[in-house]
Amino acid sequence: MPFKNPSFLFFLATQALGAFNDNVFKQLVLLLGVGYLMLGIEYQALVQFLFAVPFLLFSGIAGDLSDRFSKGRLMTHCKIAEIVIALAGVWAFLYAAPGAPDSIEAPFYLWLLALVTFVLGTQCAFFGPPKYGGIPELVNDVDLSPATGLTQMTTFLAIIFGVALAGLLADLFADRIYLAGLVTVSIAVLGTLTSYGITRHPAAAPARRITMASLTSIVPTLMEIIRKDALMLRIMIAYSWFWFVGGVTLTAINAFGRLQLGLNNFETSLMVAMTSIGIAAGSVVVGRFSKGGIRLGFIVPGLGLLVLCLSCLYFVPVHHPSAGDIELLNQLKNAPENVQNAALIIPKAEPGVRYFSFLILFLLGTASGFFSVPLLAFIQARPPASDKGKVFAAVNWLNWTFIVASAIVYGIGISLFDYRANMLLALLGVMTGLIGWVLLPAIFLHVRNEKAVFVASAADS
Repeated sequence: MPFKNPSFLFFLATQALGAFNDNVFKQLVLLLGVGYLMLGIEYQALVQFLFAVPFLLFSGIAGDLSDRFSKGRLMTHCKIAEIVIALAGVWAFLYAAPGAPDSIEAPFYLWLLALVTFVLGTQCAFFGPPKYGGIPELVNDVDLSPATGLTQMTTFLAIIFGVALAGLLADLFADRIYLAGLVTVSIAVLGTLTSYGITRHPAAAPARRITMASLTSIVPTLMEIIRKDALMLRIMIAYSWFWFVGGVTLTAINAFGRLQLGLNNFETSLMVAMTSIGIAAGSVVVGRFSKGGIRLGFIVPGLGLLVLCLSCLYFVPVHHPSAGDIELLNQLKNAPENVQNAALIIPKAEPGVRYFSFLILFLLGTASGFFSVPLLAFIQARPPASDKGKVFAAVNWLNWTFIVASAIVYGIGISLFDYRANMLLALLGVMTGLIGWVLLPAIFLHVRNEKAVFVASAADS
C-alpha cells in the first residue's frame, strides 16, 4: 500500500508543498492584477501565459534530465531553486504601494511579479517530469492507480489551501504585501527539507546525452506517438483539454468572484478552492473505484457533468461590471480600506446566488477529477520504464501548450464579454462538449480493438 511506503510519503509531502507554494504565489499575483492591463493585454491572462511558456521551451530538456539523473535528486535541486525564486518575489512585493497613478495600466511591481512568475514556471517545468515519471519508481504496478489518485488528491488539496491562503494574505496584508512573500519563502524551505526523504533511485537512462537537441527532444517523441500509438495520442489530447479547462476556469473565477459576485479576495479564493476540493474528492473516489486497474469509462460521466456545470453558470444572476467599476476597484488595490470599500463598488450577490455558485464549482471540480485521473493513470502505465521521463516531458509540453492557449482564450474572451466571466465559462462548456463528442468515440473504439487483439493473441498461444 502507498501509505506504508516512507519514500512515497515524502514524495507526496514534497510535491504537495510545491503545489501549495506555487498557488499561494500565483494567486496573490492574479488577485492583485484583476482589472489591470499590461501592454494592452488583460494582466491575469498575461501572467498565466508567462507561467506556461517555460513548459513549452524547457519540457524537452527537463524530460531528458529526468531520465539521465536520479529523479529524487532532481526534485531536491528544483526545491532549492524554489527558495531563491520566493526570495525574488519578496523583492518584487516590496515595490507595492497603496493606490496607483493609473487605475488601468499595471504598476511597476506587477511587472516585476510577472517576471518572477515566468521564472517560477521555469522551475515547475523542470520539476514535472521527475515528479510524474518518478511515481512508478516509488510504488509497484498494483498501487499505481491509488498512488496516482493520492498524488492528484494531495496536489489539489494543496491548491485549495494555497489559493485560500493567498486570498487571506492579500486582504490581511493589503498594505504590507511583502509579508505574504515571506510566507512563500518559508513554504519553499519546508518543501526542500521533505525532498531529502525521497529515495534516490538510479537514473533510468544514465547514458542519455544532454545537448541543445534536448530542447526539442519532445518533437521526435510526439511524432513517434502520432505514428505508432493513436490511442495514447487521443488520451494525451483529452488529458491536455482538462488543463485547458482548468486554465480558463481558475483564472475566470477570480474575475467572476471579484467583479460579478462582489466577493473580497479571501471569498474569491475560497471559490477557487471549492473547485479544487471537488477535484480532490473526484480524484480519490476514482482511485478507490479503479481497484488497481485503469477505468477509462469514468471519463464519460465526468465529461458530461463538466459540460453541465459550466453551462449552468450562464444562468446565474450576477452583476455586469462597467469600466468605471473596474477603475474604482483598482484604485483601492494595496490599500487597507480595500476589503471594506470594495462592496460599495461591486454589489455583493444574494446569499442564494453565492451558495449556488459555490456548489456548481464544487461539482465542476468533482467532474474534473473523474475525467482526469483515469487519463493520467493510463499515460503513466503506457510507456516502458526507460522512456517514461521523455514521454512525460512530451505530455507536459502538450498540457502546457493547451494552458498557453487557455491564457490566450481567457484574455480574448474576458475582453469580448466585458468581464462577464460567467458567459466565458458557459462558452467553455460548449467547447468541452464538442471536444468530447470528437474524442471519446475514437478512444473507446481503440480500447475495444486493443482488447480484441490481446484476446486473439492469447488464444493462439
